[in-house]
Amino acid sequence: MNDRPHPLRQALWPLGLLYGCVAGFRNWLFDARLKRIERLAAPVVSVGNLTVGGTGKTPTVAWLSALARRHGRRPGVLARGYGRVPGAELNDEGQMLAQAMPWLLQQQDPDRVAAGRRLLAAGADFVILDDGFQHRRLHRDIDLLCLDATAPFGNGQCLPAGDLREWRSGLERASLVLLTRAGHLDGHAIAARIDRIRELAADEALPVFACTHEPVALRGEPGGGALPPDALRGQRAVLLSAIARPQSLRATAEELGIEVVQELRFVDHHVYTDADVAAALAAAERASAVLLTTEKDDVKLARFAIPRHVLAIGLRFLGDAPTPAQVGLA
Repeated sequence: MNDRPHPLRQALWPLGLLYGCVAGFRNWLFDARLKRIERLAAPVVSVGNLTVGGTGKTPTVAWLSALARRHGRRPGVLARGYGRVPGAELNDEGQMLAQAMPWLLQQQDPDRVAAGRRLLAAGADFVILDDGFQHRRLHRDIDLLCLDATAPFGNGQCLPAGDLREWRSGLERASLVLLTRAGHLDGHAIAARIDRIRELAADEALPVFACTHEPVALRGEPGGGALPPDALRGQRAVLLSAIARPQSLRATAEELGIEVVQELRFVDHHVYTDADVAAALAAAERASAVLLTTEKDDVKLARFAIPRHVLAIGLRFLGDAPTPAQVGLA
């Protein structure tokens, strides 16, 4: 595992130590029931992570929502709505889910207890708490934790010295773990990571499932024409993204045989401007390339009606998948 500290972050270890202690004390308050935990009148499954940045929570939420619907539930997703444009009901991730699953109920509000009650009033009978591992105020029946297989714990230090939102001992709260982006690891490497996760969780029986994110479709816009994921093989592309891990888009494009000639990267949840779009179109025109983006970005680019290709990513398990009972659907 990649636990080697970055030289610049190493100097911040006192602040990381303080952050970890504060997070640990806060968790203790909830564990000791000194801070109140609210319950909803429906099963709640939290999907979260230990680190900042993208670990694949949104594909996991989409997979879990679809699974719940197949089992006769009416799922609802509860999120804080980080990066939401003022006045909008949903942020870019919520809009992406709504576009792919029009039947999905959603509420976004920093007060997730109140928003959860609104979900139930709207008819939800199975609540998915997005990015909820550290949101202890709302009771959850299942804590599903996503860990990126390439660096499950970053450098092992808490913010700002590292990527951890809390100490690795937080694993002890997990009901099950998805080891995401594990597609490039062999069986021995996956087994070693699973053993380490169970060791830190102090639970030899903790369910851990390896999975990967893979392209499932390519869409030409405007118009929404469906194409096979590898339809751009051998072509040149300019990548446009505002996601937590833009390097993942490049890696996927290259795996599909696309020649990446330029990347335009913006911070996660960035709202595109006319100037951003003009720069992307100019770059593609200069390079005689297509413009390639993600589903999350596309919901913010739709208003510009520019020619682009949109890559859809799905979740695939490398072996066994969680049973319905393990994710609260029994």
